[in-house]
Amino acid sequence: MALDTSLDLLTFPAPALERVPQPAIQDALQYFAPDFITIPGPRDPNALAAIQEATTETPFTYPKLGRDGNHIQHFQYTSDAGLHEVTDSPSPNPTIDILAVQNQTTLQYLKSEIESGTRQTGSEAATYLFVPQLSVDWDPTTLSTTLPNRKEIAAISALLPEPVTVLAGGQPTEYYHEWDLSHNGSAVTVPITGLGAIDQAQSKLARYSCTAHGTVAAEAVDTESFGLTALNGVGPATAQRLRNVGCRTTEDVRDLSVSKLADLPGIGQQTAEQIHAHAEVIASGNPLVVSNRTPVKTRDDRPPLCLDIETDGLSPTIIWQFGIYDPATDTYQAFVETNDPRDPASVLEAFTTWLLANHSNRSLLTWNGHNFDYQHIEQFLKQHHPEYTDAWDEMWTYDLYKWAVRDGNALLPGRTNKLGHVARALGYDPTETGLTGAQTAAAYQEFMRNPDNPKSEPDWDRHKTYCRDDCEALWHVYQALTDAPRRDMTDSGSQGATGQQAGLTDF
Repeated sequence: MALDTSLDLLTFPAPALERVPQPAIQDALQYFAPDFITIPGPRDPNALAAIQEATTETPFTYPKLGRDGNHIQHFQYTSDAGLHEVTDSPSPNPTIDILAVQNQTTLQYLKSEIESGTRQTGSEAATYLFVPQLSVDWDPTTLSTTLPNRKEIAAISALLPEPVTVLAGGQPTEYYHEWDLSHNGSAVTVPITGLGAIDQAQSKLARYSCTAHGTVAAEAVDTESFGLTALNGVGPATAQRLRNVGCRTTEDVRDLSVSKLADLPGIGQQTAEQIHAHAEVIASGNPLVVSNRTPVKTRDDRPPLCLDIETDGLSPTIIWQFGIYDPATDTYQAFVETNDPRDPASVLEAFTTWLLANHSNRSLLTWNGHNFDYQHIEQFLKQHHPEYTDAWDEMWTYDLYKWAVRDGNALLPGRTNKLGHVARALGYDPTETGLTGAQTAAAYQEFMRNPDNPKSEPDWDRHKTYCRDDCEALWHVYQALTDAPRRDMTDSGSQGATGQQAGLTDF
């Protein structure tokens, strides 16, 4: 089974749909292009109507409402045939099974169906179980958490032939935890990730990469990042002014002249140019460079080496993986500490000596490296290998995120400044590993706690692939920016823009 076989799931939590206008919903659908949509959260017929109005092509489920009296919906996915609902007998060889229950009580019925054999899933297909309002209980007195319906969830996971991952509608998108449960005296580990259907103010849209191995990676995006409020300089009040003159989409704004934009109350010429330039970038999907500054300088004709690191957290005690992609030779090198997670010096030395011995005259490129990668490499070198600090200081290091976003040299079509969002918006096709940066850190933390337990050892190949994908995505973004058209910020005659990052959130 291919590592990158996956289903792209998009969640529109019902509380979020209460405040998202229809054009913004359509904008999000076009941006994510999902295989499947789910609406977690409470019953809300208006939320159902909003999705039905927005798309007739993408299949979706709203478990809380049920459909045709069916309290359990079953879908199967294959990369060739796509997604379909199981109404009679299941497909013989699905890649992914999806089971959506209407509520937590329905879990008992699902367990009974699986036990009796009336509900079957593919023997080699990962199963994703949607529970629309499942929320972990927190006891502030004992500082402990409890998983509701743990017996039913453990039984379902134990009885089905392949890994079961629970998607909990009542947990925030950032939530991910592997629960150790038991069924009939046997241990069962069940990964649970949040679908984000919490209160209205905090609910976000999110894309989930659900792999055929049962792993899932989530990327949440604020609802304000779609529709008119995605544009630089456009808040709710300005969005309403744009709607008053007939602009409902970013394409409408792009087609409006800068002079008409500037005439709207509270906008003016400079803001109009910003709005118009960002509308063009988002509508076209192409970046725009708004300065004559060069993102990277090199000592020779070879391109920069693309670098990414993995740590055990935002305040790391170890850099346990160094990944470096060389576009000149299309080769990748990984340095991973797989033996002793308490030893940060060995893997650091292996990376540093290889780099200095082979590429001391090359430029290095990262995404947000000045705030993370370079900072921690320097810190760890001073602590563990001070003999290399002078040579490291002589390396030419560049940060493409700083150049494009913080220094305002480019406008990007991604709806966040995260590398994955920017790269995909620029046409990069990622390898879906079902991992996020937080998950890689958590996996290594578990390895650090139990280095002698084989069950705690991460899937090294998958984590190496995740790091390599970031390096190659970085190169893709770099190429897109070096090939992008340039526009003078002061060229209002050609409807230019200023060099501020347009409508994107902070890193």
